[in-house]
Amino acid sequence: MEQQLDKGCLAVVKKLLTGGKIVQETGVREKNLLIAGEKIVSLLDPEQNIEDEVEIIDVAGNLILPGIIDAHTHYLLHSRGTTTADDFFSGSRAAALGGVTTFIDYADHQADKSLAESARERISEAEDSVIDFNLHQIVHYYDSKIDSELKEIRELGVSSLKIFTTYKKEGYMIAEEDIPGLLTAACHNDLLLTVHAEDNSIITERLSELKETGTELSLSDHPELRPARAEEEAVKKIAREALANDLPVYFAHISAAESVKALHAVRRQGGRIFGETAPHYLLLDRSYLEKEEPERYFMVPPLRESEHREKIWQALLEGTIQVVATDHCAFTLEQKRENTSALNMLPGLPGSETLLPLIHHFGVNTGMMTYSELVKVLAGNPARIFGLYPERGVIAEGAVADLVVFNPDKKMELGDEIVQSRAGYSPYQGFKILGWPEMTFSRGEIIAREGIFTGSRGRGRFIKAGISSCLSRESNLLQDFKDLE
Repeated sequence: MEQQLDKGCLAVVKKLLTGGKIVQETGVREKNLLIAGEKIVSLLDPEQNIEDEVEIIDVAGNLILPGIIDAHTHYLLHSRGTTTADDFFSGSRAAALGGVTTFIDYADHQADKSLAESARERISEAEDSVIDFNLHQIVHYYDSKIDSELKEIRELGVSSLKIFTTYKKEGYMIAEEDIPGLLTAACHNDLLLTVHAEDNSIITERLSELKETGTELSLSDHPELRPARAEEEAVKKIAREALANDLPVYFAHISAAESVKALHAVRRQGGRIFGETAPHYLLLDRSYLEKEEPERYFMVPPLRESEHREKIWQALLEGTIQVVATDHCAFTLEQKRENTSALNMLPGLPGSETLLPLIHHFGVNTGMMTYSELVKVLAGNPARIFGLYPERGVIAEGAVADLVVFNPDKKMELGDEIVQSRAGYSPYQGFKILGWPEMTFSRGEIIAREGIFTGSRGRGRFIKAGISSCLSRESNLLQDFKDLE
């Protein structure tokens, strides 16, 4: 696939991708792409000659996309006395094989450490990553101590915070009265507040009601335990608070049609409200929890009835939801089966490596989404929202050469045997899709080629983020919103 031009003893320092079509948010164009070191140098017309010595990489018949940014991962997650099967090496390696060149993981709020110390420790844990990364900093409460620590977090290069409105027993939930102060302080320190939105009181109430039936809660009961109403109410409360104070807020893993409606209503009133969903909420539904191995589909928030999928797709296309990320949290099936109740099974599923192929197939191939919209929700928007743009998430002169060479005609059937995640299974087992990554470039280096990882452990870097575009009232993420009602 590659040809090196020999011009004496001079070392080859540039790469030229020829014959492909470059996908940008403004359209798809037939261009050659010149890379020097870690950066994109120029986009060239096919007939334009290059006098410099270059390594020619023929990508004829393929598309060249900006590297995918998975803005929601949980590698090496320590939870409930165990750890996910994917650490930072195996998780990022699987992601790279799927065309992901940057991920954003989470730093826990550790009681005995400052927020910055917590973040630095997490950065150290990620030293084996094969691709570049940033972090969301989790915050469990707000007071003068936290207020004084936010500036240091921002200076470290973190652009976002994360709060939970549930998991009170586990110690993650922030008190409702702390949210306005943290929301304001985050904005003042150029940090975007992101939210796991589920109303804890509704979940507690439902648990009491379900326990009264006297039966063990099976996995198929999970949507009853954590109903759509719980997500809707939490979204409404925080979105209204943000709107009233003209502050931005971002909601993770939106799963419910009711939440979409609430987000849409606030956006129509001028609220700076942003959202993310995941492939499993676009492609799976509650019926999967009735299958033979329901543990494959057990995550939080739970899967909903099929009609929710249509509303979430619509929200993604209209701009109410701006990002698709995976919430990759890869426990093995054996780990999950240690507890079989909806109350105590380990939640989460693998997803980073199939993010691009799935959204391409079910978005672009079905005609719902253009290629430009595909790269916007998988690369450009997460880059803007989390302060990585314009160095990442775009194919342009001067940008980092994070790229995916994508074969839109390659047929694949997803299954456990091709999964690279150490989870060892795919929730999309049996899905037949058209379109697959052929090569992944990270900072100009080919780290994956035709299903084989060619990079190295530990080559990934923590990249300092700039300021989220959500903090600007002039953000094109607001201007792109389309009212389809």
